[in-house]
Amino acid sequence: MIMTSYPRTHRYRLYVDMHLFHLAIGYCSFAGFAAFVWTELLLLSTAASVHPALMAWKTIRTWFPRTLPVDIGFLIVYLIGLVSVHVTVLWMVFMVPLSPAFCFIISVEQLRLTMKTYSYVRETVRKVVTPWKKDDTTGPAVWYAGQMEPQVGSIFNYLYFLFAPILLYRDRYPRNKGPIQWKNVITYLSQFIVALLVFAVIYQDVVIPPSLRRTDVLTSLVFSCVVGFIILMVVNIMIFHSWPNLHAELLRFADCQFHTDWWTATSYADFYRKWNTSVHDWIHAYVYTDIKNVLRAYGFGSAVPALLTIIASAVMHEYMMAIGLGFCLPMVSVLFGGAGAVVYMVGPCVTKRTSNIFILSSVGVGFGLLAFCYMLEFASRHYFCPREHQFSDFFFSSRFLQCYRELN
Repeated sequence: MIMTSYPRTHRYRLYVDMHLFHLAIGYCSFAGFAAFVWTELLLLSTAASVHPALMAWKTIRTWFPRTLPVDIGFLIVYLIGLVSVHVTVLWMVFMVPLSPAFCFIISVEQLRLTMKTYSYVRETVRKVVTPWKKDDTTGPAVWYAGQMEPQVGSIFNYLYFLFAPILLYRDRYPRNKGPIQWKNVITYLSQFIVALLVFAVIYQDVVIPPSLRRTDVLTSLVFSCVVGFIILMVVNIMIFHSWPNLHAELLRFADCQFHTDWWTATSYADFYRKWNTSVHDWIHAYVYTDIKNVLRAYGFGSAVPALLTIIASAVMHEYMMAIGLGFCLPMVSVLFGGAGAVVYMVGPCVTKRTSNIFILSSVGVGFGLLAFCYMLEFASRHYFCPREHQFSDFFFSSRFLQCYRELN
């Protein structure tokens, strides 16, 4: 069945269509909500079990004169556990009818906890394998600027890290003195809700076309690219400002630089560093640095590791979008992992002003194009051309193209 148009009577007026919220949140059944809760508990319990597992590894390796077999054995156990959790989450997402909002939450939590546990494992293993003293003048004592101890952190340090809005593990973080400022909590929560409503209005009134007719699709495409920078600003306020600052205030977490002045960026490298500092620091510490150290032995400079890091970051974002929306449309890989990587290697233009205008314009158009493509395919699958879901639809078919050929 093909719906030729979306029932909209207030196009280009400021209103919120609750049908879109039902599309995103879904008519939540008890079984779907229970599956979501069980999946979240699985992710949290698995992440919490990493600390006792590392303590067991630290103790057992002291029983043997040769520690390499023990280290390899626990590495295999860690990888098996990581793969098992990911496979279980994917099975839950595909087999249980979860709403897109729940799927997005699960995908973000899965990546967040995976990155956190990996950071904790790396930093803890470094302490155990290469011990150091706090009064050393080189090495970790200098690298961590007093935020790490030579001893392995306690379970309380680790649990605080799991919920803190940061991805790099440290034994100590700067903390706000005094009680929680509930006025700030309410302010950040209000900002998040307002940004979410603005986001919904932009999507329903601009991004999603009223029908799959050629004129409507092209009009929505042009308008989406025009308002791409507004989408960029709303996403930044909602995800990288309000939400992490809300958690930081509740946990009295003082290091609240979740993004910097990305609007002054004069190159894609500058933009990537400033847009999301938490993810950038994690990727730089555990992806870029590792790739660079491996390729240095083969005579490669910093360009190839940077390119591979951008591609890896695009794949991570693609995975999150695919799990949340229920289909794989590799637009992030094409735009930011492909075209963005090429522009990244080229570098800034002649003047800083020209470079800044180019970066903001291209990123804004890119965000608008991403929003349009993903939401057009999502609306085609859930409203314009709904049909029974098949596993092959996840990878190999575009519902929009099928409907568009029939209607035009």
